[in-house]
Amino acid sequence: MTQVPATATPLTRDATAAMLVPAYVEVFGEMPDQQRAELLLALIWIENANGQSFIQRNWGNLATKPSAGVDYWRPSWFDLAQVEAMPDSPKKARLLDLHARMLAGKAPEAFRAFATHGDGLRAWLRLLKSPGMKPVLDAASSGDAVAFAHAIFSSRYCPDPECRAAGPSYARTRDLIHAAGYFDGLKKKSAEVGPDLGLSFFFLGRQLAARTCGKKLGDVGAPNGIGDA
Repeated sequence: MTQVPATATPLTRDATAAMLVPAYVEVFGEMPDQQRAELLLALIWIENANGQSFIQRNWGNLATKPSAGVDYWRPSWFDLAQVEAMPDSPKKARLLDLHARMLAGKAPEAFRAFATHGDGLRAWLRLLKSPGMKPVLDAASSGDAVAFAHAIFSSRYCPDPECRAAGPSYARTRDLIHAAGYFDGLKKKSAEVGPDLGLSFFFLGRQLAARTCGKKLGDVGAPNGIGDA
């Protein structure tokens, strides 16, 4: 497909929170429990600077290859000449290391680009739904931020040792999310969603979006409208 520029596509923290539950219900067919929703949102906030560092609406920084048949963008370490032209700094050293790791197949050479934020969010959730990510979801539901960080590392969602040690950061961010009350309507245990209950949680997302955007509920689009910003 097409290489696109590494364009920033930021969202507010409130917007990311409003989108998570409806998209989760769509992908998983069940509600997330409160602890799971809070730690998954904490992961997104930490990974994407509170929603400000999304690039091409890629929620999970999902890597790809140009041969995969999807739109993609190149990371800053891809162009060696551009990196070498930078003044000496810790950032330059890090990018040179990432370039070397990329050549060894240990760092991505490209990341996916998405047409909408809803597409990027659902792709990330589908990754989390894969069997290898079950420990990540289970740890999120436990509410144990240290176990969550260890699961992120051991599942190779993030194989860097710093991810394994990120439990305190997840805990602090989770506590901010909990204090904001984004997911107060969620229970502590996942449950299968019937048609009426699933619809009610789509409307929960609409109500949250309306509250955070300062709009009336009738001014907020249908669930896909929220997810496809």
